[in-house]
Amino acid sequence: MKSRIPTIIIGLLGSVAIAAPSARVDIAPSVIPQPVKLDSAIGQPGFALTGGIKVHYRVSRSEEGAAAIRALMAAGITDVLPEESEGELQVGIEPGKGREWYAVNVTPEGIQLKVGSLAALHLAAQTLAQSIVTDAAGQPALPCMQVEDEPMLAYRGLMLDPCRHPLSVEQTKKMLRIMARYKLNRFHWHLTDDQGWRIEIKKYPKLTEVGSRRDATPLLTDHEASDNTPTAPFFYTQDEIRDVVAYANSLGITVIPEIEIPGHASACIAAYPELGNDDIEGYAPKVATTWGVLPFTMAPKESTFRFIEDVMAEVLPLFPKADLIHIGGDEAPRDQWAASPFAQAYMQKHGLTNPGQIQHKFTHRVAEMLAPHGRRIIGWDEIMMDGSVPPTAVVMAWRSWVKPDAALTAANRGHDVILSPDSHFYFNFAQGHIPADPAYTPHGWVEAKQDWRHVYSFNPKPAHYTPAQAARIIGLQANCWSESIQNAPKLEYQVVPRICALAEVAWRPAELRNADEFLQRIKAEYPWFKEMNINFRHEDGTPALPDAMQSPGI
Repeated sequence: MKSRIPTIIIGLLGSVAIAAPSARVDIAPSVIPQPVKLDSAIGQPGFALTGGIKVHYRVSRSEEGAAAIRALMAAGITDVLPEESEGELQVGIEPGKGREWYAVNVTPEGIQLKVGSLAALHLAAQTLAQSIVTDAAGQPALPCMQVEDEPMLAYRGLMLDPCRHPLSVEQTKKMLRIMARYKLNRFHWHLTDDQGWRIEIKKYPKLTEVGSRRDATPLLTDHEASDNTPTAPFFYTQDEIRDVVAYANSLGITVIPEIEIPGHASACIAAYPELGNDDIEGYAPKVATTWGVLPFTMAPKESTFRFIEDVMAEVLPLFPKADLIHIGGDEAPRDQWAASPFAQAYMQKHGLTNPGQIQHKFTHRVAEMLAPHGRRIIGWDEIMMDGSVPPTAVVMAWRSWVKPDAALTAANRGHDVILSPDSHFYFNFAQGHIPADPAYTPHGWVEAKQDWRHVYSFNPKPAHYTPAQAARIIGLQANCWSESIQNAPKLEYQVVPRICALAEVAWRPAELRNADEFLQRIKAEYPWFKEMNINFRHEDGTPALPDAMQSPGI
């Protein structure tokens, strides 16, 4: 069994002091995702952690050493204390290697880390944290091992949706810690939708005064019925956003915000009705109290475009490291544009032949707004419907039933693609056996069996892709929509251990994976799940914390 992660003292890049070796180590390191190369020496002494890892002051004050210390602490290796002279940790940058390439060499005398960039130190640190075992004397140790590793895909993400059901800052941070453990590096934060606007925009206070609450919510067990209960306002202040973003950065994770444009905009338009198609009959926008696709879309007015620009002016500084900004773009109905005299006049003025082309005006305008700030847009694959999108746009392909394949369509048009098909990566869908407690009822394909094995079977670069098409696949993402995820324990149950499978699918080619062997590595993580108090899903479908759903917290 893996031991609790011990206190570590960090040492020097340079001459390595002689450390006391551990007792015999008989447990091989177990790491998720499996490194490209991992050779370990079992049955001999390893590196003892009882005395910490000593690091010379000079190294701790260098850029590489300081970054290594921060990465180790973020991985759970705490109380890092530099030493005056001795050093057992070496850190170096390897020129010419990829940004996330890293190598680890553990001997009884010390640990050597080499990285392609400082960002890879987070990956090396997580590998070390997962490799800590108990030696023959019952003490924490690292096996002697050599690791050389690099991910297959650069973008490895998880999307969380606090719009349908809120998620607290602390629980969001807990999910970030889980992501970091398995080397996911992008947190897609779905902050606006029909059922709630969750980010403070100071220039437009009604977005949260009106848009962050609703009059009722569908029942968990019957989405056609209402609970008839108004919700309390819920949104993240800009200070809370900064806090979460900084925390994610400390774990090596970049936060990608999503501001839905031009559809899924009921909450936004309820706050400021003039943003919508207010010249149609029966126009009465409100924050949505049902799930599904709602008709309210933004109107193609210059005042609406100015609103979007104002919102982005406040959003971008909150996410300084986000080179990508998600603009949604999915499920934008054309009905209100077709019924609006203003929208029809706009189409005539701009030579548009169908209402769907209005969406492309929004997509291009937002891309033009963001380009001077060095940001690119991501959109769900519907942004490609009815016309072209900016060549710099990244397409997130989620509709698994679309023919031809939306990912291939995007790749053939020259777009970078992130795969997020609902056939494998909708973590709100069922995983097979559902606990008797109705609080565990999933959303979407209730009869689906998208357990971790199904996720693990996915091949992001199948044989029928040409090399050019495969090169356009830059990442994978799992989505956890929250229509039926009412609290943190349910979220954890839906995500863990599927997130482990997602991580390995993004890391290793399909032909190098073995599900039965992977199961053993998942089970080796059970002690960490329990230490983190995670309500993970057991193999038979039962929750790890049977009473967790009674928690009143979010």
